[in-house]
Amino acid sequence: MQTTKITWQAGEELHEGTTELRAWHDFKAYGNVGFRTKEDLSIADSMQQWFFANEKRIYALVCDYVNENYQELLEESEFLDVFDEDSETYPTNVGEVSEADMQAGDIFKLMQLSAFVLHHPDKNAVGMVFECAWDEEHGFGIVIQGDEIISQGFEQVVYRSL
Repeated sequence: MQTTKITWQAGEELHEGTTELRAWHDFKAYGNVGFRTKEDLSIADSMQQWFFANEKRIYALVCDYVNENYQELLEESEFLDVFDEDSETYPTNVGEVSEADMQAGDIFKLMQLSAFVLHHPDKNAVGMVFECAWDEEHGFGIVIQGDEIISQGFEQVVYRSL
């Protein structure tokens, strides 16, 4: 990803950054990719520099983790129960999917990136929020610190303090 312009809007608890990004590597965006933070906006440039310096590593970690754990995530969601003899496809936030799509596990078809949650650069961490076919209500969140996935689950996991 090329360095991109992030326009920040201060909030009471959560600051929101908007971009023109419609994708991140092979992930389509759910709308435009957003950025969020609870950190003081005086360090926004430092957070952005950290993110862009680490984004290839972050991308590889996310892809590896989701691909390795996809079947478990799918089983936990019980999403396959929506398919029956009357319906071969099911409408989701990321588009119409079939049971075959879900079984194939093409994460780039089944997930769309909503936002990155930036932390202080000293924490060496980032959260990511995805819309996903298997859980439209709660989405999917993942937190990376260093070279490890330290938390995953519903979208809310990315907002916990590190």
